[in-house]
Amino acid sequence: MQPWFQNGTCDPFRPQSTPCTLGNLVQYSINVSSAADVVAGLKFGREKNVRLAIKNTGHEFSGKNTAKGGLGLWTHNLNKIEINTNYSRPSYKGPAMKMGAGTLAASAYQAAHALGYRVIGGSCPTVGLAGGYTQGGGHSVLSSIYGLGADNVLEWEVVTADGRQLIASPEQNADLFWALSGGGPATYAVVISMTTRMYLDGPTSGASLTFSSSGIDQATYWAAIENFQSNLAPLVDAGAVVLYTITPSNFLMFASAPAIAASTFDTGFASVKSHLTQVGIAHNLTVTADLTYYDHFQRYYGPLPNGIWEVSHLIGSRLIPRSVVTAPAGNKALVDAYANITASGDFIVVSIAMNASRPATLPGGNSVHPAWRSALLHTLAYWPWDWTASPATITARERTLTEDIEPQLVQLSPGSGTYLNEANFNMKNAQQEFYGPNLARLRSLKKKWDKQGLLWARTAIGSEAWVEDGTQRLCKSGKDF
Repeated sequence: MQPWFQNGTCDPFRPQSTPCTLGNLVQYSINVSSAADVVAGLKFGREKNVRLAIKNTGHEFSGKNTAKGGLGLWTHNLNKIEINTNYSRPSYKGPAMKMGAGTLAASAYQAAHALGYRVIGGSCPTVGLAGGYTQGGGHSVLSSIYGLGADNVLEWEVVTADGRQLIASPEQNADLFWALSGGGPATYAVVISMTTRMYLDGPTSGASLTFSSSGIDQATYWAAIENFQSNLAPLVDAGAVVLYTITPSNFLMFASAPAIAASTFDTGFASVKSHLTQVGIAHNLTVTADLTYYDHFQRYYGPLPNGIWEVSHLIGSRLIPRSVVTAPAGNKALVDAYANITASGDFIVVSIAMNASRPATLPGGNSVHPAWRSALLHTLAYWPWDWTASPATITARERTLTEDIEPQLVQLSPGSGTYLNEANFNMKNAQQEFYGPNLARLRSLKKKWDKQGLLWARTAIGSEAWVEDGTQRLCKSGKDF
C-alpha cells in the first residue's frame, strides 16, 4: 500500500507511543483462493452496501487497492502457473502461460525460463502481472520487440460485478476483453487469471552507462544528456529499451535488447561516447551479451525474486512523443524540464525509451492509450518517500508534483497522455490523460459490466459517480458515468 494512503496511522518509523490504527486500510479482507470467494465477496458488498477494494501485491500509486472501512478482496495467493506450449484459439496458436491473479513477475519469469521461454513483464519482479500491471497497459524491457503487456494477453478469467464467472477473449465477451486489456484495473470485473503469450528465449544484449557532473559545469552536464537523448530513436527502433535515471549530479542508464547484437550498442552509443570525451566528462560504458533474457534480467534488475527497485514514492509521469524528442528544440526543452524538476534535489527523473508502436495483433485490439504508439519516452518524476518527513513536507511535495512538475511535462507534449499505472493520483484532467480517446467507450462498458458501480477505484472509469466523504465512505456525486 502506498505510504500516502497509509496516512501515517500505523507507521513503524514513528515513536512507539504513537497510536496504531487501521486508518485507510480495509476493515476486513477475504484471502481469495478461488472464484467462489470473489463471488461471495461481491455478493456481500452488493447486499450490505459495503465498499470493496481489490488488492494483489500493493504496487499501486493511486490508492486503488484500499477502501477505509470496506471489504478487501486479496488475490495475492491466486498464484498458480500453467504453461501450454500448444495453446490454440482462432486468434492465436503458440506457447502461452496462464497465471493466477497473484502471480509475481519473478515467478512467471522463472517458470518460463525453466522451459526455454520468456514472458512479458516489468523491471520490478515483485509486481503481480495479471493485476493493474497488464490491465493498465504494462511496459517492459521487451516492449520494443513484443509490445506492451496488454498487447500480449490472450484471455482473462474473471468474476463480473453481478457474480458471474466467465472468460473474456477475442472470441468470448470481446468487449470486456478489450476493456480489461489496458483500460485500468478494479473497474470492469475481478480478474482470477490471465493467459498471455510466451516467446522462445535466446541471446539478449545489454549495456550500462554512467557519468556525473563532477568537475564540469551544469550546462555541460545537461547538454550531454541532451546529446544522449538525441541518439535513442534508432536504438529503440532496432529493438532496444533504454532506462535512465537523472539527478543534477549523476546519470545512470540500463539498456536491454533481445533482438540485436551487443556490438549494436557499441555503434549506437559511439557518438554519445565521443561527445562525452570531447567535453571532458568521465564515463563508463559497459556492453554485455547473455545467453538468455532471464540471465540478462538477473544481471541488470535482479537478483530475483526481489530485484533492485524501491516502490515507495510520490510519482508523476508523461508519455513524451517521438516528435518532441527527435526535434532539437523539443529535446532541449525536455532536458531543460529535467533540470528544473531535479534542481531542488527532492525529485528524481527516470525516462524509459521504447518503441511500443506495435499494436495489439488480436482481433479487436485493446484499450491501451494510443499515446503509447507515438511515444518515444515514458518519463517519470518521483520523490523517494521519506518516512521521517512531516505531513506538511509530504503535502508540499505532492503539491509541487501536481502544480509545477506535471504541467511542465504536459506543456511539452500537448495531446499526448499519461501511463495510468505510474501516475499522480491528483493529476489534473486525470481520466482524459489516462484513457484518451478510449474514454467514452470505456465508460459505456463500465455501465454494461458494472451497472451498480460496485467496483470503485480512484481515477478509474466510473469513479466520477462517487466521492469520498470526510470518513472516506463513498457517496453519490450526482454525476453519471
